[in-house]
Amino acid sequence: MKEIIAQNFSKGARNYDRFAVIQKRSAKNLLNLISNISYTKAIDIGAGSGELASKLKNCIGVDISPQMCKCMEEKGIKCVCADAENLPFPDKTFDLAVSNFAFQWMNIKKALKEVHRILKSNGSFALSVPIEGSLSELFSAWQKVSVLLNGKEDKLFRFPSYNTVIFYAKKYDFKIKHKQIKAEKIILPSASEALNYVNKIGARNPYGFKKIRKQFYKEFCKEFFHSKDKGYPISYKVLTLILEKA
Repeated sequence: MKEIIAQNFSKGARNYDRFAVIQKRSAKNLLNLISNISYTKAIDIGAGSGELASKLKNCIGVDISPQMCKCMEEKGIKCVCADAENLPFPDKTFDLAVSNFAFQWMNIKKALKEVHRILKSNGSFALSVPIEGSLSELFSAWQKVSVLLNGKEDKLFRFPSYNTVIFYAKKYDFKIKHKQIKAEKIILPSASEALNYVNKIGARNPYGFKKIRKQFYKEFCKEFFHSKDKGYPISYKVLTLILEKA
C-alpha cells in the first residue's frame, strides 16, 4: 500500500499548494506552537511540498513521494525521499522533528519508534494528525450510497484513533507537553469540488475505486449535501501534540 500512497501523492504534488487549505492552517498552528523551542537541526517527516520545512532553519524534509521531493528541491529545501518507518539517519541526529497531516498514512507504532530513535535526548516532536472522525460527512454519504446500490460498504481509508496515537507516544516514553484536538472544516459549493479537494493533493483512498457510475454520483451528491452548511463539507478532526523525548 505504501507504493500506492507514494504514487497518489506524486500525482497530486503540483496541485498540493493550491488545494491544501486545511493542511496549511494546521502547519501554521504547529509553527506557532514551536516558535519558542530552541533547536539546531530539524526534520520534517512526510514533508509534502515543504510548507513546514521551508520555514524552519537547518531543516531536512523527508517524503515517500519522489514528486513531492522534487517540489521541495525546486524550492531550495534539502530533502530525502524515504519511508518514515525506516528513516536513513543515525540515532540521536535531530533535536526537533515535525510532521503535519502525514502520520495518518503510516504505521503509528513504527513511525513514532523511528522519531524517538532519531531524536536527541530532550528533543521535541511537533505532530498534527487527522484522526477518527475526519471526513465523516463524505465517508458517511459514500457508504450509504454504496450499501443502497451495491449492497455493501466500500473499503475506505481509516484514520488512526486518538487512543492509538497517545498509546504509542507514551509507549516510547514521550512526555506530552501540549495536546489539542481541533475541528477544521471548509464548505465547497459542489460535490465534485469537495472530492477534488481531497483527490487533487494525492489524499486518495489507497484501496482504489471503480469508475463512479452516474447513478452512484447522483445519489452521493444528494446524501453529501448538508442544508445546514449550504454546501458540501470537508472536515477534519486534528490532533496536535508537542512531545518531548524523555
